[in-house]
Amino acid sequence: MNTDSGRKTHGLAALFAGMALCGLLVLTSPPSWAALARKNETSVTAACNPRPDPADIVLPMPCGLSMIFRLVAVPARGLLWDMPMRPGIDDSANHDRAFYDRRYAATLSGAFTLEDLPPAWRKLAPAGHNHFYGIARYEVSRLQWAAVMDNMCPPADTVDSAAALPATDMTWYDAVEFTRRYTAWLLQNAPAALPRFAGDAKNVGFLRLPTETEWEYAARGAHAASSQQLSQEDFFPLPPAASKADYAVYRPEGQTRAESLAAIGSRKPNPIGLHDTAGNAAEMVLDTFRFSLGGRLHGSAGGFVRKGGSFLSGEAEILPGRREETPFFLTDGPAHARDLGFRPVISGINTPGGNRPQDLRAAWNKAGEEMAPLPQSGHIARNPLEELDRLLAAAPDANVRKNLLELRNTIKENNIIQERQKQVEAQSLLRTSAYMVEIIRNHNIRRKSLQLKIADIEKEQATARGADLEKLRQIMNTARKGVDTFDANIEQALTFYRSKVEEGAQLSPQAFADARDMVSKDFRGKDDFAQNMARHLALFQRHVDFLRKNRPLSRLAMKSEIVERRFQ
Repeated sequence: MNTDSGRKTHGLAALFAGMALCGLLVLTSPPSWAALARKNETSVTAACNPRPDPADIVLPMPCGLSMIFRLVAVPARGLLWDMPMRPGIDDSANHDRAFYDRRYAATLSGAFTLEDLPPAWRKLAPAGHNHFYGIARYEVSRLQWAAVMDNMCPPADTVDSAAALPATDMTWYDAVEFTRRYTAWLLQNAPAALPRFAGDAKNVGFLRLPTETEWEYAARGAHAASSQQLSQEDFFPLPPAASKADYAVYRPEGQTRAESLAAIGSRKPNPIGLHDTAGNAAEMVLDTFRFSLGGRLHGSAGGFVRKGGSFLSGEAEILPGRREETPFFLTDGPAHARDLGFRPVISGINTPGGNRPQDLRAAWNKAGEEMAPLPQSGHIARNPLEELDRLLAAAPDANVRKNLLELRNTIKENNIIQERQKQVEAQSLLRTSAYMVEIIRNHNIRRKSLQLKIADIEKEQATARGADLEKLRQIMNTARKGVDTFDANIEQALTFYRSKVEEGAQLSPQAFADARDMVSKDFRGKDDFAQNMARHLALFQRHVDFLRKNRPLSRLAMKSEIVERRFQ
């Protein structure tokens, strides 16, 4: 038996044996003994899913236990598209270690499409998304660890409360072995519980450790957070009056806390319902650690990455972007730590059978094929790739054909890079335009408020005398200058906004629609800000559509639409 897993197994055996003894004492002792025993007990349910929720994905486990997952949606447009992301943190607590934590360029997607998911999962999928993976809602508990690694089952419906603590002190290799054994158990005992690729009878979803990007995206709030929040926030947005201590078990600055783990789910969940992604037990991921330099990861792959901080960490160490390296081995063998655990993800291969190969080929054939035509030759404008296809068809020998194919693939790859960049630029254009509408409206609201104050001052001036009148005149002059400043700000913002309308009209209708589809996901909330921004986005499209139809709104009309009414 593995030394580390054996140490943990024997500990749980003692806990279960202790609970059996407590059961005998309850039968033969006064009520005070029973009350004492109950103080150290918890339910088996609390050690697997202490906070049940309708959005839970429940996977069975050995011993009649369960593990709870959440579906993570990735806003990628297609199989060969992905979501740009910048993991890490720019404002590290220690600037001398910025090369550990600095944000870097990454991308993310999910192995499963909507049709690959079990029917019950599809009902939980966020609307408007079609790429997914699953992630455990809690850190793996000691009870779950013992059930998978040693088939050690609880003797009753209640167990010692320590069974609900995160499983820790295992090696990275042990955590990987857990995912292997658990997947194998599911395939043998509950195969329908895992996703199956549409039309593929061979391949199936499986459990593994998350990549760093998968872990961080989920920890920051995933599809429940806007792209701006994902790229700018160092922690997911907290409700008013809330603090990180409501969501994380850690040691706040200046406070003394007992150095101990807490039961899984003891703090509030993040925006997609995950518990303990900050603090409690730090968590292993699949990736090796690389320094973050110049917006990318360094080439030297070291130990593995641990994320989220632990109960021993300070506030700066529990942020989702914090990156820490842990060695796979120390001088005494595989590394492990009393504050280090893990949570698995559910993923699959990128190249399953069924319809996927055909869909991938179709996506590849389409990618990079749409481009501006060459200058007109005679009366016909041609796409360079179409010209190369004609040359390929007429190639006199294999060498010429090979060279033409290499040239075609080079152009196609370059086109794909340009497509990705244009997509990002189009989304940025739409976000900027919606924000400019908000800025113009805000300036106008403040201008109106100042005008009301001026009206009140004019009334007071009618009866004021002497020093009071002079003071009111000074206030009036300042207020009128303020109105002039707001007028100038509105006009400048309007000029900038109109330039964005012109840029929007130059986008193809499909590019505009794709960008709006992605940006709209940032403004799908029910709060006033999200609702306002969604309306601003619709107003921007209205103004772009007018310009495309050669019916551009005048400056005055556009300003009136922005400041005088909400667009419906």
